[in-house]
Amino acid sequence: MQLDPRTILIIWSAINILFAGVLALVGSQSDSIRGARHWAWGDLLVGISFALCSNVTNPPQFYIVFFASLGIGIGLGLLFNGIQAFRGKPCSYWVPVFLAATLFANNFLFASIESEPRVRIFINFLLFGGIHIACARALIVKVEAPLRTAYWIAAGSFSLIAFLSLARLSNLLFLGNDTVSMFSTKGVNPYVFFFASMAQMSMSLAFMLLINTTLANRLIALAATDALTGLMNRRSLDLEITRQLANQKRHGECISIMMIDVDHFKRINDQYGHLAGDEVLRRLAHLMQSVVRTNDYIARYGGEEFCILLPGTNESQALILAERLRRLFNELVIEWEGDIVRGSISIGVADTRHDAHEAHSLLSAADLALYMAKHQGRNRVIAFSAYGKHDISVMASRS
Repeated sequence: MQLDPRTILIIWSAINILFAGVLALVGSQSDSIRGARHWAWGDLLVGISFALCSNVTNPPQFYIVFFASLGIGIGLGLLFNGIQAFRGKPCSYWVPVFLAATLFANNFLFASIESEPRVRIFINFLLFGGIHIACARALIVKVEAPLRTAYWIAAGSFSLIAFLSLARLSNLLFLGNDTVSMFSTKGVNPYVFFFASMAQMSMSLAFMLLINTTLANRLIALAATDALTGLMNRRSLDLEITRQLANQKRHGECISIMMIDVDHFKRINDQYGHLAGDEVLRRLAHLMQSVVRTNDYIARYGGEEFCILLPGTNESQALILAERLRRLFNELVIEWEGDIVRGSISIGVADTRHDAHEAHSLLSAADLALYMAKHQGRNRVIAFSAYGKHDISVMASRS
């Protein structure tokens, strides 16, 4: 079967324009995902430019050389900058300018003035392959598993186009002058166009997969996170406690938990307003994050109540941390609209050594200890083992 490069280029153009629309639509679902618009505009410009290139004659018309060179250069530069933006890196806007200017100068000089097709094609494919190598290199990074597949597909697609460009350069050295043409049907040229168009489709699909996977990850994170403080929510903590208790049964490590409550929180809301109360909760969350270890888990359990899960920690060790946290928050000065807001916290501590081997029983033990801390006047730390479940329950029934 004879492959016609011009026909393939038109198909390639249609693929780019189609995926430009799809990428724009997918990217519009979340304005916070950087890079999607770069990819959409890049695909659109390259697609339109390829359509123009398919009509190139010899000698070429100036407007085709001008618009096609600028479109391909800027479009490929936008694809590269889209990758950078998606990764949170600064965009290099000199890249599309350099590519567009170099492609135009090359095509105008060697097509309209010097008429050197071999040099013109060589430089075009050298630039084309070079920017695809740069894009592939930008995608070869360490990322978490959900995104890794999409990164690899995109990097592989860019790498394939770069390899095909280099194959075209190598083949160009062995072609006679009478067969040197951008749309030559000799040698590897038709296959370069065909497989590169397929790689372009794969690349665009990978971009969409990157966007969709990122959106899915964000939805999962939102479902597991408290919106006000950025900490774990109650559901996430319950799941983590269950997981840690399963590990504890296998390895025998003690697990502790702290139940923390802001004292007289309603009074803070009534005196300074609910926004001030929100700021108090955020500052407490930040303070807790600053004193715990990286393998501890902090959650907003509800309202002004928080929990800290401490794997590999017994009650005595947790008491030391809890007292430090209580003291630091007691000394914390929170400025709010010209007022000074101060508060205190009560903390109940329990661990798995005191008949708390299930998630609900561990939480219940810490909650009972918290009750005692508040019952005894607040702004204090109480260990569950200091009283026991029966004693606390009796005192609670008498209150």
